[in-house]
Amino acid sequence: MKTELEIFTPFAKKSRFTERIEGHNCIVYTRVSSKEQEQGYSLETQKREIENTCKQSGFTILAYFGGVFESAKTDERKEFNRMLKFARTTKEKVSHIMVYSLDRFSRSGANAIYIANELRNENIKIFAITQPSDSFTPTGKMQQNMQFLFSEYENDLRRQKSTAGMKEMLLNGYWCAKPPIGYNQITRKKRENLTLDERQKITINETGKLIRKAFYWKAKDRLNNAEIIQRLKNSGLNIHKQKLTKILNNPFYCGIMSHNLLNGEVIEGKHEKLISKDIFLLANSIKSRNATWKHSKDFSDIPLKNFLKCGVCGSSFCGYLVKKKNLWYYKCNKTGCKCNKSAKTLNELFVEKLNNFTVMEKYIEPVKDEFIKLFTETAKESVNHIKVLNTRLQDTEKKIDALEERFATGEIDKDLYQKFISKYKAEKLEINTELDSLSFENSNLEKGLEKYCQILTKPSLLWASNGYKGKLELQELMFPKGILYDREKSDFRTPEINEVVFAMAEIARDIEGKDKGDLCSFNIKSPLVSGRRLELPRLTTYAPQTYLYTNSNIRTLLCKFTVL
Repeated sequence: MKTELEIFTPFAKKSRFTERIEGHNCIVYTRVSSKEQEQGYSLETQKREIENTCKQSGFTILAYFGGVFESAKTDERKEFNRMLKFARTTKEKVSHIMVYSLDRFSRSGANAIYIANELRNENIKIFAITQPSDSFTPTGKMQQNMQFLFSEYENDLRRQKSTAGMKEMLLNGYWCAKPPIGYNQITRKKRENLTLDERQKITINETGKLIRKAFYWKAKDRLNNAEIIQRLKNSGLNIHKQKLTKILNNPFYCGIMSHNLLNGEVIEGKHEKLISKDIFLLANSIKSRNATWKHSKDFSDIPLKNFLKCGVCGSSFCGYLVKKKNLWYYKCNKTGCKCNKSAKTLNELFVEKLNNFTVMEKYIEPVKDEFIKLFTETAKESVNHIKVLNTRLQDTEKKIDALEERFATGEIDKDLYQKFISKYKAEKLEINTELDSLSFENSNLEKGLEKYCQILTKPSLLWASNGYKGKLELQELMFPKGILYDREKSDFRTPEINEVVFAMAEIARDIEGKDKGDLCSFNIKSPLVSGRRLELPRLTTYAPQTYLYTNSNIRTLLCKFTVL
């Protein structure tokens, strides 16, 4: 016979902690901050001691986490967060997270206390085998919290001492961290008979040699970042555009050290320089105090030097002054070629060449409209390619998530995980890089075309009125590979014409031809048929839509303006 109170038993609330506190499923987390801590405090030691404790206490280990070198000063750790996710989401209920000591779990003080409290609310206990306590009791909870705070305090003391030592190294010209890409660091163990120079040696590797070329391409050849990235990729070095910008802005490569511990100061480093200070400043468009721009004055009469090449031997032309006549001449650099020509004559011939690309103002708007129409039409294929890339990107991200889940559940081991995760991440980076190269805003198209229209309405006048540097930029913009001089015909040949300039000039001719009753069409005209003594790009046929799409430089060319 039930008593009066027993009748109400079904309505009684049970403790939500009972089942999980008494559980014996656990996961293991091991960690060291650096390789130096392996002596006497290794990952193997932690794992072995934890396994012995679990065996003695009858715990079942569901999974292992950590086993890597991770700092515990923050809780933004990959293995740490993977472990917490597993503990909260696994189908088999986890009751304990086993660690060697509480400072192996975290040294973040208040944040560690918060995480431990959240885990307690989910009936998960952090159990340190060298500091056993029941954190579900007030006393055990206080002991654990105090240990977390002491771990943070100890970490802060170490950081203070370490920071002071690192700053002293920097002030003496020695780098105190991992060197940037392009360098290898050879560090020997600290001994009393070794100086800092002997213990630390930073050398340039093969990647550094490619980065050196990137600086010269930026400083000397005035290439933009997209062109530099493509050249580096062709040489076997894949770098994202943000990474390249970071490299070009890092003075470490010219021997200058900049570090947040120096609080805004810079120090002359004792490491090997990749480039000179002048090259670094030029690459960042900063004029060196030691640099002199004599060519801005001395070479204004011979802007085609180096840009102009001999049609016979292919050598570049240099310029020289005949002082008696006070006249400038161009001369082929190859000994015995004997190709000399008055600078005034060749400059005037180049002006005529520029006039061949002049677009009358009344045709500017129709040319712009037609170009945008063609570009938009060809962009459809690009859009379809972007959709394909986005689909591939989603599939790759799903593979990464699935791989991480399989690793978290112990379905695959660490070696297999690392083998495939690096492959998928490399594939993801490649897809993102290609997506960046295909992205192009319509506003950029219109702005770029507006600039080209300003040039093509008066290219010869713009060239003549500009200074030496402006002339160079206009020349290289119009004819990327320079021009060849045929002395027998006394004419220029152009190996390559800027794709945008060529297309806009052809559209203008087509419109002008229709006004005059000429039935020729720009859409079917072959570039092999020279017009107005122009040597056009070497294409078997000229279909504007295909040409605009397949040329990877078209977007870059529409944005390539500086002083013009």
